[in-house]
Amino acid sequence: MRTRPGVTLIEVAIAGLITAMTTAAVFSVVLSSFVSHERADKRELAGLMIKQAQKTLMGYVSAVPGEALYTPGSPVGHWPASATAGWSLRGNTAGVTHDISSLINGTDLQFPGTTCVAGSSLCRFTYTVVDQDCGMGTANTALACKRVTFDLLYAN
Repeated sequence: MRTRPGVTLIEVAIAGLITAMTTAAVFSVVLSSFVSHERADKRELAGLMIKQAQKTLMGYVSAVPGEALYTPGSPVGHWPASATAGWSLRGNTAGVTHDISSLINGTDLQFPGTTCVAGSSLCRFTYTVVDQDCGMGTANTALACKRVTFDLLYAN
């Protein structure tokens, strides 16, 4: 029997299978790098938002209610972005949570099609102020040392 030069059907099928697996692997790597890059961008933006909030709160350190010379915000000592009433560094020994979720609106951290407001389960930006005794007591919240902890929940 004579053999003819060429390729058998099984060889073509195996070559097609190898090509498909290689193509799928390459596209998987490319797609995962795009997703990782987007997540890294959001993580960086979240870090920058927390840093900006820290800087803003520094302006309220001397904004003691009752002292007319220190009046950042309106009313005195209140950060307008905060949905929590009163002085922006008001705390107690158990902690007072201040909601600044409105700062997420209009950024890439906002869940598409929603508005970030106080108490939202999709996006949240809060900080908790705990009064600590550093030698001046905790009875007067204006004199107590403060520990501020941030909580930021955003859309992936």
